[in-house]
Amino acid sequence: MARQERERRYIAEYMKSQFPEGNYILNVPLGPIPDYLVDAHGYAKGSRYYRPTRPRVDAVQWNADRYLVIEAKLRQAKTGIGDLSFYRSLVPQTIDMPYYNGQPVVYRLVVPWAIDWIIAAAHSQDIEVDIFWREWIGDYVREIQHYHTAEYREQRAEKMRLREQLGLD
Repeated sequence: MARQERERRYIAEYMKSQFPEGNYILNVPLGPIPDYLVDAHGYAKGSRYYRPTRPRVDAVQWNADRYLVIEAKLRQAKTGIGDLSFYRSLVPQTIDMPYYNGQPVVYRLVVPWAIDWIIAAAHSQDIEVDIFWREWIGDYVREIQHYHTAEYREQRAEKMRLREQLGLD
């Protein structure tokens, strides 16, 4: 089975659902471009060269009143709080934020569920929490739970044995 990009699907479905009018971009690079690249190649080309190493926020969304910086996590909501705190330090240094015109910046964590201490921790960092659920997430959670069972380990070992026998990667 091919690798599934579940968090990409999750943020795409969230943005489409919450912002049907558009005005958003997914997978936005943040942070400054090093001066030596700008000096040698100009800003646009230097930005392209540096793009693979720049941190990326899952999405940004804008209107005249505010600019949203959005991180989505299917699991590990705590990591999302840390990511957004880090992105907060990069946003003022990012001169190529798409469609940013000086609006107040709002940080939002999107999760399928959250326990009280996650919400409290996010709010203490001035991060909004938005609970967004889709039915396929339940299947994904069950799959993760099944992954750690003895039955799954046995199935995986058998699959690996057969791959080796057949000379497959």
